[in-house]
Amino acid sequence: MGPSAASPRGWYPDPDDPTLIRYWDGTRWTAYSQPRQPAPSALTPGSATSTTESPNRRPWWQTWWVILPALVLCFPLGLVALWLRRGTSTLTKSLVTLATVAVFGIAVATAPEDSSTSTASAPAPTPNSSETPTPSPTPSPSAPPSPSATSSPSQATVPALKGMAFAQARRKLRAAGLDVGKVVRRPSVAKPGTLLGQGFKRGTELKPGSAVPLTIAIPLPRVPFVIGQSASAATKQLRRSGFTVDRTHRTRTAGRDGVVLSQFPSSGARRRPASVVTIVVSRVVHRPPATQPTSCTPGYSPCLPPASDYDCAGGSGDGPKYATGPVSVTGSDPYDLDRDGDGLACED
Repeated sequence: MGPSAASPRGWYPDPDDPTLIRYWDGTRWTAYSQPRQPAPSALTPGSATSTTESPNRRPWWQTWWVILPALVLCFPLGLVALWLRRGTSTLTKSLVTLATVAVFGIAVATAPEDSSTSTASAPAPTPNSSETPTPSPTPSPSAPPSPSATSSPSQATVPALKGMAFAQARRKLRAAGLDVGKVVRRPSVAKPGTLLGQGFKRGTELKPGSAVPLTIAIPLPRVPFVIGQSASAATKQLRRSGFTVDRTHRTRTAGRDGVVLSQFPSSGARRRPASVVTIVVSRVVHRPPATQPTSCTPGYSPCLPPASDYDCAGGSGDGPKYATGPVSVTGSDPYDLDRDGDGLACED
């Protein structure tokens, strides 16, 4: 039998289910019900038993499974759901709120500036079947690990090497954390092995272990010996040795044509590459033989062409022809040149 309209507020047998009792608010039946107990009339909504609400009777957004993720993902919405949750004491709500605010404050304060702030989630209190769920103790949040500072690798500085000996420059490079790169050898008047240049200027910063190209001095090339060679062979040899060739010619009437008669600088001299070496090449010109007279006076050598008379040149004779001695008289002496008969005429 249900309560009358004048019945006070309280728990009464459920008119629809005799195993339950339902709360009468003084004017109508409410939605609150619970299993029937020995003294149902002593139960009031404010008692410890009456305030226990079945989680299934609460709205879904007031359950702990929704409130706790909301506190982590969307702090304001989580607080609204927490404080509207029925059946939870103000003390519990305050403790959970303070714990969540503290976790957020510590996370923001300790987060590094260059990293995105991570949100620490508050531990979920486990709902129990009693009237007031006891919140679990909130563990103190640990500060997020700060990222290790990544320092850029140290750089090696190129030292000054010009003018050093090669061995000394190599030691200095290795002491600076660098190594010797490609070595170019250049003819120079400097002492062989001296550093003439380096691939990177002094003070240049490179990655440790980098190779630095070097240019070192080697002796100047020697001028090869080309005298007696043909002009073409001498030119090829001089050019292979790094020199420039200048040819001049000397005319001769005998000997080989087109051979080197002399050179300047002389062989063995050291000169810079591309220096000029002058070679003198023979140019032989064959002259026709002198025309011999068609006839000679017999008995004289050299030949005396026929004439009315000969006298010795430089004498007192009147010619008309004169013979320049000495003249060998090999036969008769028609011009009476060999006055002493010794076989030589005009010997004075």
